Amino acid sequence: MTAAPDVPLTKPAHLRPAVGRRAWLAQRPAGVIALALGLASFIVVAVGQPELWSTPDLRLSLPGAIAASIAAVASLARREPGAYPLWLVGLGLAAAAMVLGWFLMLAIVIGATLILILILHAVM
Repeated sequence: MTAAPDVPLTKPAHLRPAVGRRAWLAQRPAGVIALALGLASFIVVAVGQPELWSTPDLRLSLPGAIAASIAAVASLARREPGAYPLWLVGLGLAAAAMVLGWFLMLAIVIGATLILILILHAVM
């Protein structure tokens, strides 16, 4: 019987030593770009919109959403390990920018409901 050749085994990602934050982000460039584009899209729409409760102009929000989507697909295509929180938050921000008025009104209603729940919980 012959011996198997010496093949070095690599440890799975969860058993490797922890890397720094910058090194972790440097390994996931497309995910970071998707996050940055989604955040930029949200900021541009929030600043450029005259009334926060109205539906934003698609000429402002759609390019950012498309760019964030392309970066997210690139992150998936590159199979960046553990990058899904980055591109998911980026896509979420870009999508929230497309319906900023509805998003803010829903956030206000949910926030007021949570405050009332906390007050009623403390009183009763």
